[in-house]
Amino acid sequence: MGNKPSKCALCGSDLGAFTYRPMPQWNISGIICGQCYDKKLTEHYIAPDRRDVTKR
Repeated sequence: MGNKPSKCALCGSDLGAFTYRPMPQWNISGIICGQCYDKKLTEHYIAPDRRDVTKR
């Protein structure tokens, strides 16, 4: 089966069928799950004062 990681590098949850490679700016080594990738994208691209508006 290889040495493919089976856990998210951030939250430790099981990786599903889809895995995500973090952006170099995030300084994360390893593969992350979809939920963590979504959170990191929000932190990276959306200004802090706009985050509550976009989640409504």
